[in-house]
Amino acid sequence: MLPVRELRALSASLPPQRFIEQVGPFALVQRPLPPLLARAALALGAGKTMEMTTRSKLPAEVVAMLTAFDDLSVATLPPLRPEDRLTVGRLPDCDLVLDDPSVSKRHAVLHWYQERKVATVQDLGSTNGTFIGAAQLIDQRRMPLNDGDVVGFGDVQFVYFLAETLFSHLGACGFGGART
Repeated sequence: MLPVRELRALSASLPPQRFIEQVGPFALVQRPLPPLLARAALALGAGKTMEMTTRSKLPAEVVAMLTAFDDLSVATLPPLRPEDRLTVGRLPDCDLVLDDPSVSKRHAVLHWYQERKVATVQDLGSTNGTFIGAAQLIDQRRMPLNDGDVVGFGDVQFVYFLAETLFSHLGACGFGGART
């Protein structure tokens, strides 16, 4: 995980295309668990989802994330080919390792399609589910992610941004501060 403030510094020193080459075609900005909830989950040895973003709470939570944007983390992902897949789970050989008891060993797969500039997410039969916003993916179909969607793997939630959007947000006043 890389702090957003480090990405902000990178975006200030690079033109958009170089930034995208460095970051990759998309980024996952982590939504932190509330501290009390995180402690409770660890104390219980949670393997059960404790709290998910609901549709009614989603706008307020996204606004809360954006006001503390520089304090959030971005999942670092390996370089991607024009069509590629990234595994998400607790196992060390996953492309995105999420060390959280609510995440299955092999939880989900993200598929990237460069030509269409779209990513999809597919649950792999996880115990605690994969979510887009408040909607749980019930079967193992690939579901498209839209720029700005909240995607959850168990209790671990991210906001999905295309790299171009993230670059733009990092330099915009009112989205975590102005570029320095």
